[in-house]
Amino acid sequence: MTHTNYNIKHLNTFALDCEVEKLIEINSEKDLFLINSNPDSLNKRNIILGLGSNSIFVNDYFDGTILLVKNKGIEIIEEDSETVVIEAYSGEDWDELVNFTCDKSWWGIENLAAVPSSVGAAIVQNIGAYGQEIKDSFISCTTYNPRTNQWKEYNNEECKFDYRYSIFKYQKDIEIIWKIRLKLSKIPKINTSYSALKEKIQNENLNITSSKEMCELVTQIRNSKLPDPKVLPNAGSFFKNPVISHEQFNTLQARYPNIASFKSTQGVKIAAGWLIEQAGWKGKKVGNVGMHEKQALVMVNYGGAKGEEILNLANEIEDSIKNKFNINLEKEVHIIL
Repeated sequence: MTHTNYNIKHLNTFALDCEVEKLIEINSEKDLFLINSNPDSLNKRNIILGLGSNSIFVNDYFDGTILLVKNKGIEIIEEDSETVVIEAYSGEDWDELVNFTCDKSWWGIENLAAVPSSVGAAIVQNIGAYGQEIKDSFISCTTYNPRTNQWKEYNNEECKFDYRYSIFKYQKDIEIIWKIRLKLSKIPKINTSYSALKEKIQNENLNITSSKEMCELVTQIRNSKLPDPKVLPNAGSFFKNPVISHEQFNTLQARYPNIASFKSTQGVKIAAGWLIEQAGWKGKKVGNVGMHEKQALVMVNYGGAKGEEILNLANEIEDSIKNKFNINLEKEVHIIL
């Protein structure tokens, strides 16, 4: 189905009013071929959208085409006594997929519960939380290019996964991630590498024996810290956790002994939320937007926010962090001008 001059406020979790020139709903392969057979369906500006949980539309009009991926399906491809390989289509809700696997007592993505995303977008962003990343279970994905009518397979290595990154994040051409394959374990593999998760389990003397219990615990923790986009519109973590050198970290730690940090293969990863809170932005409201009172890393729309307000606040926060700590913050969200 194709819509023209269509308002996508309900299709982005920041609830931004934005009218798009054209929106094409993609539910099946038939819809893909209809795009390919009609050259007017695409133009120079094209955006692939899932649940809109990581997209900020700065302007109130987008003069291009949005491809809204809504294909559904989850299948078991291979299975033995220890592992299972599943195939999930990109339009599936990520959290629903996590709960599906945990209901089956499979392990591998349970720590990624309650992350707002579609399956396809989860690959683009290489979503991660509580010591897991999607790349850890990812086998491959199938993509379709509507310009060339070509299907392509990418394995884990070819996706070049990194912190909140894959080759699909800044693609110049249009490749729609159509479906993915994940390898999960039937043998319990409890991941408590994330210190806050481990501490909660120890402090409350919890006995986690199933992936479903871990899924429910992570969901509980996330819901206690993060605002529900349906109640207070937001796009989750707005900035990436910056990675700095050991030398710079030692200098900062001398000034700020309680600086929140994590190990990284490239240096030391600093908690962006800690930086933002130290700079005085936590709970601060500017116009219709602000940083959440419980989680400084999450920017929220208090009602009627414009994309320009969001971008201006983000830039102001970046400048303040640079001035105070000499650290460059990088936006995790996708800014669409």
